[in-house]
Amino acid sequence: MLDGHTRARPLVEVPGLGSEVAHVKRYEVHRLLGEGGMGRVYQAHDPVLLRDVALKVVKPNIPESERRRFRREAIVGARFSYPSIVRIFDLGVCQRSEVEWFTMEYLPGTDMAKIVDRAEARGAHLPLSAVADVFRQVLAALHYCHECRIVHRDVKPANIFVTRDPNTRFMTSKLLDFGVALDLDGPTKTELLCGDPNYMAPEQTRFGATVDPRADIYAAGMTLYEVVTGRLPFEELVDAPLDQLLLAQRESMPLPPSLLLPEDVPEVVAKGLDRVFERACAKDPELRFQSAIEMQEVLLAVLSLA
Repeated sequence: MLDGHTRARPLVEVPGLGSEVAHVKRYEVHRLLGEGGMGRVYQAHDPVLLRDVALKVVKPNIPESERRRFRREAIVGARFSYPSIVRIFDLGVCQRSEVEWFTMEYLPGTDMAKIVDRAEARGAHLPLSAVADVFRQVLAALHYCHECRIVHRDVKPANIFVTRDPNTRFMTSKLLDFGVALDLDGPTKTELLCGDPNYMAPEQTRFGATVDPRADIYAAGMTLYEVVTGRLPFEELVDAPLDQLLLAQRESMPLPPSLLLPEDVPEVVAKGLDRVFERACAKDPELRFQSAIEMQEVLLAVLSLA
């Protein structure tokens, strides 16, 4: 919407099309890939560009606050161009039903939460070489986000997707879901609690607190703990009242991850992981790693000793 102080740029006249082009998009929907509280994701095919996409559709009767989060996930994600962040292609509304949707790159694979659960069901732990590969990419993606002045605010295993690059066949990790991302060029205080309380930095647990990229460092540390141990840092509080979990994030430290690692992990690696976790998840942001790249360098040096 224009106000009295803003002048719109003239539209470019395209010969044969006029000044506006109607945006109509059709997709061939193949199958349901997953479902969350806010929407459903389908594998679909774009018959014009001849590529498969992931089509995310908002559920009916979702509150407007959740619809804003849905749009924000697409709009913020579309700002990025980075190999370890899922690419957003398009955002729209169905003309007949007024259902909102957006499309992103289709990624065959699964998320880290499911990978960890499957390993735990087998009584196994993920190879530390795989952990190094995943966090090398995810921490680089977080650094890129922070350089773009965006704080993710919801880093967790379920938002890390592991896929195989169709060209190189290498495993690629992708950071997903920017629905509660914070733009540091806008207001940095919020009256709402945003994120998953199992991974939430202490400053995120307080209404009206200021959050910066170091909140993502904390969440990355909590995620690392779960990925290497197979359990949540505060597993004992999963079914407890929310205020107890938030208090633990502010005041308590979980068991050192070294106590939950397989016996064949070298002691130097186990103790090194303890130090990485303690620093990433320091209650005081000033004591944490001050960038995702700093955390990446220290973590990879520890895991290289495995």
